[in-house]
Amino acid sequence: MDNMDNRIFLLLVARSLSGEASEEDSKELLQFFEEDNLYKEKFELFKAHWEDKNNVRTDINAALEKIMLRIEKDKDKEEKKIIPMAGKRSVIIKFLKTFSKVAAILILCVGCAYFMYEKAEPDISSHQVKHRKMDWQIKQTQKGARSIIILADGTKVILNADSRLQFPQNFSGNKREVYLTGEAFFDVTHNANMPFIIHTDKMNIKVLGTEFNVKSYPEDSSYETTLINGSIEVTLKDRPADRIILKPKEKLIVANLSPEEAIPHQESSSPLHPQLSVTNLHYISKTGNDIVETSWVNNKLVFQDQSFGNLAIDMGRKYAINIQFSNEDIKRYRFTGIFEKETVKEALNALQLTEKFNYRIVDSTVYIFNH
Repeated sequence: MDNMDNRIFLLLVARSLSGEASEEDSKELLQFFEEDNLYKEKFELFKAHWEDKNNVRTDINAALEKIMLRIEKDKDKEEKKIIPMAGKRSVIIKFLKTFSKVAAILILCVGCAYFMYEKAEPDISSHQVKHRKMDWQIKQTQKGARSIIILADGTKVILNADSRLQFPQNFSGNKREVYLTGEAFFDVTHNANMPFIIHTDKMNIKVLGTEFNVKSYPEDSSYETTLINGSIEVTLKDRPADRIILKPKEKLIVANLSPEEAIPHQESSSPLHPQLSVTNLHYISKTGNDIVETSWVNNKLVFQDQSFGNLAIDMGRKYAINIQFSNEDIKRYRFTGIFEKETVKEALNALQLTEKFNYRIVDSTVYIFNH
């Protein structure tokens, strides 16, 4: 987030915690939370300190200046210390380290900080907060559903189940930016003067005009970017200096590692590290043009030598169900096949032809167990 975002966010936090927030302020604060869950983490930290604050008085204006300076300095320091590919927990840990240093100052002045901000920063107002947010839209799909979105520039986005796309009503400036959680297929309208950038939890994808698929579910073991046509440049948020250029029919896989599994970044002449790999796409048949990685666009679930545990996640999104296993051994069963028009029962019955297991469906939950 930039400095202006910090100031607007702190302004809204100050109003909320001091009990001076209007209904409009509360809505704007909720929009910050929807935009990025990290804002919610920050608010909870500030709230915890606020509820445990002392009554020491200080010069509010000077304290607020210290807050902004410390945020910028500590952010730069902590970004250099963050472990590459460490996952969401590392991001939260980085925030706690950074903002715990300024929280002590904030709790002394947050009660009336908004008065000083309006006095010292006349360009920041509720009107401008609203202006900053009003053009952004959010499209979210539930499990078992897909959605087609046509963006203002003509770009077509097919949003897969259990996914979320944040995009502006109209693009402006020198780039087109959207934010994705989950999976989507993009057919980007070409504009050499205005690159299209998709932001995900782990990586940013930059493109001028092409067709590609992005799979970025936080609960999955890896993130994937699949290029069909054109050319895209991928940068990783944990290693912004590394740039990976994909060619048509290539797929980038980024491991979604926990902090304990992550390998510290080492200097290397290669742009790839153990957490990354580039592979060719997989085709459903040797004679056909159907690609496994984008088969969901045609409402197909294609799986090749996939573990039951991972297949269950994909089935959960397609059929809007939750699959639970009685033991870890069943999750290691491996399957190859295609589901298209099958119901969930028909799909499970087909899997039973390969491996022996029983299942029971209760509402939207499927229980898998041994005979």
